[in-house]
Amino acid sequence: MDFKVIFRDTFLADLESLLRLIAAENPTAAIKLGDMIVQRGESLAFFPERYPKVRQRRGVRRFIVRKYFKVFYLIDHEARLVEILRCWDGRRESDPALPHHLTGAR
Repeated sequence: MDFKVIFRDTFLADLESLLRLIAAENPTAAIKLGDMIVQRGESLAFFPERYPKVRQRRGVRRFIVRKYFKVFYLIDHEARLVEILRCWDGRRESDPALPHHLTGAR
């Protein structure tokens, strides 16, 4: 049975910001990258466990597109749901903020 994939507002804002920066230099590359990231996210409807868990981020998994662009997501097996949380340029100094309950902090 397939999972439903939801793109959270945080992911959409991250993606929009990232693609605006790229589009300023190369609009075609921005469109291609955006399509690639969204298609990879949508593909999580089938076997979302294929990507690794992120250390110190309880339950969060990550895939990487084109070496630098990290996409963070959660799987809710009971609800058959994949929530795509953030999209981040890995060349930045740190990973994005995630909800406190996902960081492993107490």
